[in-house]
Amino acid sequence: MKKIGVLVLANLLLAHQAMAQSGTGQGPVSGSSLTLFGIADILVAYGSGSAAHTIQLASNGNVQSRLGFRGVQDLGGGLGAGFWLETGLQVDTGTGTAGNTNNQPSGATSADFMSFSRRATVSLMDFWGEIRMGRDFTATFRNRDQTDPFGTSGVGASLPYSMSIAGVTSTRASNMVGYFLPGDLGGVFGEVQVFMGENISHMPNAQDGNGYQARIGWSGGPFGIAVATGKTKYAQTATTGDIDVYNIGAFYDFGVVRMTAGYFVDERKQFVSVKSTSYIVGAVIPVGPHQLKVSYSSNGTDEVTDPRAKKVALGYVYNLSKRTAAYGTVAYLRNSGNSAVALNNSITEPGRSSRGVDLGLRHSF
Repeated sequence: MKKIGVLVLANLLLAHQAMAQSGTGQGPVSGSSLTLFGIADILVAYGSGSAAHTIQLASNGNVQSRLGFRGVQDLGGGLGAGFWLETGLQVDTGTGTAGNTNNQPSGATSADFMSFSRRATVSLMDFWGEIRMGRDFTATFRNRDQTDPFGTSGVGASLPYSMSIAGVTSTRASNMVGYFLPGDLGGVFGEVQVFMGENISHMPNAQDGNGYQARIGWSGGPFGIAVATGKTKYAQTATTGDIDVYNIGAFYDFGVVRMTAGYFVDERKQFVSVKSTSYIVGAVIPVGPHQLKVSYSSNGTDEVTDPRAKKVALGYVYNLSKRTAAYGTVAYLRNSGNSAVALNNSITEPGRSSRGVDLGLRHSF
């Protein structure tokens, strides 16, 4: 009976995290609330490559560590206002995580101090959905995140995420205005976003960091699917240019296993355009109150050297309670062409392989 209770509570926690990423608007508000929340995740990470290996104490092996504050105020008649402030944490060092202020390389912030770089938004919501302004996840990132059994965290994180060439706005964008559909449309969900680089006009880089994102999908019963697209503008040079993103993700829950799949295309339109294609197939298998995770992902570009990497990852999450879990993940990555991707900060030579292991503990509150 105790194990069943732990499983239910653990699944509720995972469902809450998924809803936070789902791209569905808040909808009508019927009460006011203020919440402090967080996750602390720490691990021992080992990486091995053909040239060098590493062993480190690290953070974010199972899920991204964070500290946040969120609140909703009931304004009457279903209308509500809300805020969400969330900072990333590096538990092994006590520092924050890097962010970006203008969706351009020049706007990179330091990871040496804590800032609300994960999310900083103010919202207005009602039966028509939610208007959200500030810094938030981009719509195209949600398909990368939700098709990855490892939630784009740790050594198991999918190659469509870790090797994306979508640049600064691959995961988040600042100076954003977004609209989210309400969550009561018969399974239909979606969002549109516009964001700004906030450069002065009549300059060569006036449009840098400006862009848009959009996502539409349907989820009902055991099946869900979503398509997303976006563009971020940059002046065209030998190494920069507009970035176009297209992707699709889906899941099917068989009860004994939840399958996910995704296909991703990123294109950087520099003087000689570069296109990246990626895919992932993954599964999450409940084992009593615990979870077995597995994924296979691939990424490559159309450059003449034909760089490509393929990775298989296997992980196990042992839920000690509704808030605490121990976990382990192993991954193997094989490079081809001139690709030299290595796991857990090890070093490998072009065309050679790399291995990685995570052993960690996660606590949420």
